[in-house]
Amino acid sequence: MEDKNIYSDSTRMNYGDGFSDDDAPQVAQQQPGIRQPVPTRGGKPVRYQNAVKKKKGKKVLAIILIILLLLFLTAGIYLLLVLSRIHYTFDYPDHSIAESNGITLKQESGVTNIMLFGEDNHKDGENGRADSMILLSIDKNNGQLKQTSFMRDIFVSIPGYDDNKLNAAYAFGGAKLACETIENNFGIKIDDYMIVDFNSFTDIVDSLGGIDLELTYNEIAYINWQSYRNNQTEDEDELKKDEYEYYEDKDGYSVALVHVNGRQALWYARDRDSAGSDFDRTQRQRIVISTIFTKLKESNPFTLLGTVFSVSKYLSTDINPISLTGKGFELLGALGYDRQENRLPSSDNYYNDRYDYCGEVLVISDSELEKDRLYSFIYEKQ
Repeated sequence: MEDKNIYSDSTRMNYGDGFSDDDAPQVAQQQPGIRQPVPTRGGKPVRYQNAVKKKKGKKVLAIILIILLLLFLTAGIYLLLVLSRIHYTFDYPDHSIAESNGITLKQESGVTNIMLFGEDNHKDGENGRADSMILLSIDKNNGQLKQTSFMRDIFVSIPGYDDNKLNAAYAFGGAKLACETIENNFGIKIDDYMIVDFNSFTDIVDSLGGIDLELTYNEIAYINWQSYRNNQTEDEDELKKDEYEYYEDKDGYSVALVHVNGRQALWYARDRDSAGSDFDRTQRQRIVISTIFTKLKESNPFTLLGTVFSVSKYLSTDINPISLTGKGFELLGALGYDRQENRLPSSDNYYNDRYDYCGEVLVISDSELEKDRLYSFIYEKQ
């Protein structure tokens, strides 16, 4: 009987117990001491490939975390820079003054009232001139951003002083006294105030690449005249008023759509000569602010951040830095709200008068009616 050649070159071997080489892995699993073949894929061990994938995944995760950390650090540095450029007055209005006079200040959850003062001719240690007084109401309940202009010449009761123009309250005691005066006369609780140097209009508009305004022929002529007489341009007709295409706006005025820079927008906001005296002037200011809000809403994040940085050095406020950060995000979120405008006094609720010590004033005919109208505008959906 011939011995079997166990070193046969045969590619298939039967082990005599019912198994063949095809079953070797199973045999190895069942018989101690027999090593299982290493699984492969594409010529490389699967275990090795899995280890490489895990290593790459950890590297990607580490890179993502580093990028996020850098973004947070950059955002933090930017925020600190912006907050460091703002002037904090820490001079808070005394709400108890109105309450001591029997006035219950109107307020409502979900509505934030911020008084905006556009200040001109400011000197260190002195209050400037409040050329613009606008109550900005962020109404989260109804998704509306509301602007109420207060005419500078409204005849009001000023706490601690004789009755005078509203603008005089700002001259006597700055934003603090002006807010207390508004609360005392109109019964609206003002949560905070911000003072913006009028020169900020120039930087804001320029940082946005200019804005488009509907201007009358006379308004264009006024902007040109002021720019030229103040040596800001050598061209007497910088905005070519005779070359624009004019059309009738919703109020029946003949206007042209004009792209203006910051300087030109500022002269438009200050214009009290073209039409309507101070009444139309307050409307022009609201138009500029609304147009800026619209442009900010449409801007990319980098332009928006640049604008915030530009305006920060012109801003003074009684809001502390931590609260200001929250209110800043609240205002940015409100840029998409429906915007509404209002003006005090109402067109049918005042008369003109004159006093030797303060000149021409606007006297509100029915104070309670004016309060009710203001309450309704601020706290109800418009």
